[in-house]
Amino acid sequence: MRVVVAMSGGVDSSAAAALLKEQGHEVIGITLRVWSYEGKAQCGSCCSPDDIDDARAVAQTLGIPFYVANAEELFKDRVVSPFVQSYLGGKTPIPCVACNRDVKFNFLLKRARALGARLATGHYARVEQQDGKFLLRRAVDSAKDQSYFLFTLGQQELTDVLFPVGGMTKSEVRAVAERHALPTSHKPESMEICFVPDGDYAGFVEKVAGPQPGGEIVDTEGQVLGTHAGVHRFTVGQRRGLNLGGGEARYVQRIEPESRRVVVGPADETSRDSFGLLQPHWVDGPPPPEKSVLVRIRHRHPGAPGRVHVSNHGLVSIHLDSPARAVTPGQAAVVYDGDHVLGGGWIV
Repeated sequence: MRVVVAMSGGVDSSAAAALLKEQGHEVIGITLRVWSYEGKAQCGSCCSPDDIDDARAVAQTLGIPFYVANAEELFKDRVVSPFVQSYLGGKTPIPCVACNRDVKFNFLLKRARALGARLATGHYARVEQQDGKFLLRRAVDSAKDQSYFLFTLGQQELTDVLFPVGGMTKSEVRAVAERHALPTSHKPESMEICFVPDGDYAGFVEKVAGPQPGGEIVDTEGQVLGTHAGVHRFTVGQRRGLNLGGGEARYVQRIEPESRRVVVGPADETSRDSFGLLQPHWVDGPPPPEKSVLVRIRHRHPGAPGRVHVSNHGLVSIHLDSPARAVTPGQAAVVYDGDHVLGGGWIV
């Protein structure tokens, strides 16, 4: 079949293209140019000039057509601007989910379908068909699993999506790249957000939105303990950077952007056993309320047992069997049944 491969210039998408070519499919490589700041490429992965050159070199090695698609305006509107506004609003965003939803599996999937093709990426996840439905599953390599970032994929998208490396370990993926002599076979991977390669999220927010006003750091009784240089510098559960001196360890309990206050307290007061989900997405409908599920509240979170409740008005809430620490507004809560992704939403 004809398959468009989203090529980031990394080893995973390179190996995905090689595997599909090896299987006899008609493969087309496409790299997205998604972000520049003041006319200069700023990405550390996925979209820098070097990464585009690497993806092009892989395509040449494999002998497949290669194109670069400009998605900068879409990326700025759907990924970067919400990222900045979330931090300014006291939340902690996950731009990779928005990028997957609005760019890779919307913008790019539409273009693949227009070519009569399916879309493949280098994500570590798996898709299987069962009883006429598509299931989204964790990757075989649990250390590399990216299913958490893909919870917005539903039946319509999964029909035409392939994850060729999802059933492999990272070492096996590199072996595929080496077997095909791909120039990315030993390329290191970046763990940072692609448009903030230095990891300075607060600095990036200020570059885009300008200098931000500071405010007070207070305890749960409202007593002022110190000051800060902007709410965008904090996330729920954070301890470092409070600069409150010695004594009892304190953690961010909540962020109040309207008053520019950061409320802190002891670690046990950051725990929650219930919270709401904004904009829930389900792979094939929500689980019944009596079903026990596993809920991951961060990418590296192992998951906590709980249940999903949908009210008569369609409002979705999560109820955990025991409190979880640092349930953070703006992060995603992703619901699993074993290794199957049921769906998820944004923590509120």
